[in-house]
Amino acid sequence: MDVVAMETDLNQTALLAVTMETMQKNLNDFFLVVSAILAFAMQMGFSLMETGLVRSKHATTILMKCTLDAFIGSVAYWLLGYALAHGEGNDFMGWTGFALVGVDPSRMSYWFYQAIFANTASTITSGAVAERLHLPAFFIYSFCLTGVMYPIASRWVWFHNGWLKQHGFIDFGGSGVVHMIGGVCALVAALYVGPRTLPPHSKKKGLSVFRGHSMTLTGIGAFLLMFGMLGYNMSSQLKVTRPGDGPVIALSAVNTLIAGSAGSFAALILGRTTPTGKFRWSYMTMLNGSIAGMVSACAGCNAMPVWGAYITGTGAGLTFFALRTLLHRCAVDDALDSFAVHFGGGFFGMLTAPILIHRGVLLTGDTHSLQVLAFQVAGILVLIAWSAAFCLVLFGVLKASKILRVKTEVEVYGMDVVKQREPAYPSEAWDIWDYPPDNGFLHWLRVTRPSRRQQQPVERAYTVDLSSVTSAANYRHLGSPLPAQNLNFAHWILKDQLQKCVHLLARDKCNSVNREIC
Repeated sequence: MDVVAMETDLNQTALLAVTMETMQKNLNDFFLVVSAILAFAMQMGFSLMETGLVRSKHATTILMKCTLDAFIGSVAYWLLGYALAHGEGNDFMGWTGFALVGVDPSRMSYWFYQAIFANTASTITSGAVAERLHLPAFFIYSFCLTGVMYPIASRWVWFHNGWLKQHGFIDFGGSGVVHMIGGVCALVAALYVGPRTLPPHSKKKGLSVFRGHSMTLTGIGAFLLMFGMLGYNMSSQLKVTRPGDGPVIALSAVNTLIAGSAGSFAALILGRTTPTGKFRWSYMTMLNGSIAGMVSACAGCNAMPVWGAYITGTGAGLTFFALRTLLHRCAVDDALDSFAVHFGGGFFGMLTAPILIHRGVLLTGDTHSLQVLAFQVAGILVLIAWSAAFCLVLFGVLKASKILRVKTEVEVYGMDVVKQREPAYPSEAWDIWDYPPDNGFLHWLRVTRPSRRQQQPVERAYTVDLSSVTSAANYRHLGSPLPAQNLNFAHWILKDQLQKCVHLLARDKCNSVNREIC
């Protein structure tokens, strides 16, 4: 009986061990997938931020590109990326597992996590060339960045025998391999595509003439981006069942938040106290500073004291501000400051991680930490060189093929109307002409025909400010010809030969004074 009892106990113990192991694997898979879904919120954040920071006539196109980034990137990483990054091969690249052929099903959670990361590098680039990039060029570069450039770089940094990882290279959450190289790609793309077309009669000089149409969308997008960044860095721990995993995940989230806070303060104060920031409290500057701070935390948030995260975030905010100023003075049109935010934050985070982490230069000062710092600098330069060389060839070929940029008239009219024929703010959505003026104010447009003296009338676009509650309308001449049926947002598209008049009439005034126009 004792032998039978012992065998039963052993079987139960083995069964319990197998059950615990299975549960641990399931928990790790669940953690990785859920955290990656949180990180996927970054795609939503990028979409809304980019949409809000461009002119309303390009909003639909931007939304479509940001959505396609996720789809194209997923397919590219399925066909090529995962094999190059994590297939069997050498220290530089893999060559098995294309289209996930032969890949163990237990690796699907890790594939999903890496695919979400891969999409980010391409999305960073799209913001820098907003409003003027040709759609075929977008398809090509999105596939190439996600399917080739990022996977090879990520193998060097994150694969168990990647040549940078073997030398102690530090990049826990992707400050360098995602954000920094994405910023480099954004700069190269912006240089090749060139700046947006300036209005011919604009009184403003330089890139300040281009203003986004919705700070509300931008703010909501920034919050979603920050939300995604928290999941982004938490998921980099990969597992949640080992001893010490919980505290590391918690520390990563805390450091990410603190670094973002420090970056926002630094950028905001610089904007208020320097002529470059025009001595004003800028909401947009604050948002970009916070994102740059969170980007900088990615490199060492798992092993850095909280005060180190604050220092890192502050430096990232300063770096972002300096790089943005430099690009503006060089007339480089980066519509979303993608290079300044992601390269600046990523570069500073990569540089400070081996200094400020618990085993870093500042807290230990031993020979090994100095060697890690030296190789960290070399690895940063390698990643910059790799991404710059790849994008110089890629965008050079696209430009030589004459498919990189849309025609000037398409850019001026707006790609939403010309290409998609789906304006983000169609006039039908706010048209009041079919409704009686029973409540509130009446928006009335009085038009008269031109005199016969006018020869060869030229179509132009005017903006009418319908938010004013006075009878005087504010007009801003845009000099952009556009058919009258393609009204966009709160814009009346009229002709030169029409006399413009907008009245906001209260109901009593409409019934008494202006009965003839009601």
